[in-house]
Amino acid sequence: GALSRMEREPIRVRALVMTIGLDLPKQIMNAQTKARKLENIKKEDVGGVGYPVMEICGL
Repeated sequence: GALSRMEREPIRVRALVMTIGLDLPKQIMNAQTKARKLENIKKEDVGGVGYPVMEICGL
């Protein structure tokens, strides 16, 4: 019944949190790499194309 469903719920939530928790460092690293690439575009790009790219990416 409802009780067994309530008991199962926290385990599923905990599993989800663990999955997100493990994936988070990877996401942060990806974000940092992306930011570094955009910075390089900004520095190299004299014509000013880097700025619209950053606008599109929402940075």
